[in-house]
Amino acid sequence: MTPTILNHRYRIIRSLGRGGFGETFLAEDTHMPSGRCCVIKLLNPIANNPQVYQIVQERFKREAAILEELGHGNSQIPQLYAYFELGGQFYLVQEWIEGETLTGKIKQQGTLKEDIVKDILVKLLSVLDYVHSKHIVHRDIKPDNIILRNSDSMPVLIDFGAVKETMGTVVKASGNPTGSIVIGTPGFMASEQAMGRPVYSSDLYALGLTAIYLLTGKVPQDLETEYQTGEIIWRRHALNISPTLATVLDKAIQSHVRDRYSSAREMLNALQSPLASLPRTITETQLPPASIQQKILYPSPQEVSPHPVSTPTYSMGGCI
Repeated sequence: MTPTILNHRYRIIRSLGRGGFGETFLAEDTHMPSGRCCVIKLLNPIANNPQVYQIVQERFKREAAILEELGHGNSQIPQLYAYFELGGQFYLVQEWIEGETLTGKIKQQGTLKEDIVKDILVKLLSVLDYVHSKHIVHRDIKPDNIILRNSDSMPVLIDFGAVKETMGTVVKASGNPTGSIVIGTPGFMASEQAMGRPVYSSDLYALGLTAIYLLTGKVPQDLETEYQTGEIIWRRHALNISPTLATVLDKAIQSHVRDRYSSAREMLNALQSPLASLPRTITETQLPPASIQQKILYPSPQEVSPHPVSTPTYSMGGCI
């Protein structure tokens, strides 16, 4: 049972969600004049013994320091206000981002237009470029973990996976600590990450599938795959997008790391290249049936016109 007041300071308002590692709450900071809202994450180590607790304690402090640095260095990452231990449990206090997750937006409004999706991608790739420059892999990018902030509509990246991995620490028979649980979400998680070996392009893979969800309304599990290559078949659900964006997303979600973009900066450059602004060309999937193509290429004399044809041209205030 979580007390109403945590650490003699944070008044719990309501639960925001529960997972395998603990629970997340919306709270009011009673020590601040504004009574600002904050998010409190209660984290439970999965192993219950003194040796593991000490290891988790040390790692928790280190990961909290990383979250603090990330939040202070980029406005699209929630700030870390505090962290503490209480009753053998670990707590993070973070900035409350008032807004809507991408999942919520799609469920409420339906799929998004290409220009909106591209804008979200550009803004998130800049964040990932920063995160990766700090040698951090997010490991759980998905529509649920991206919030469109009410105050400026900027996408904010939440719920970094490193702290979760710390809570999953166990000690092997050899006495060495190790993470016992793979962090990530099935479908959005690349194969190397599922094996416990995430790399920077694992985040790009998840971001690519997130963009496809925004364009099609389909989560990865709802998309077919090509049996021989394992390629995800998604374009048939988004026929009107430009070849440039489709090509960028195709490369981001390749099965093998070597076939993806090597960095967020490379993917961002591809998305913003001059070719991205060129008019769309006819793709094979957009061509008319062969019988119609024949009439277009070789019209009968009666169908030829003698006349030329014109060408159509979250707030930072107190809790409510």
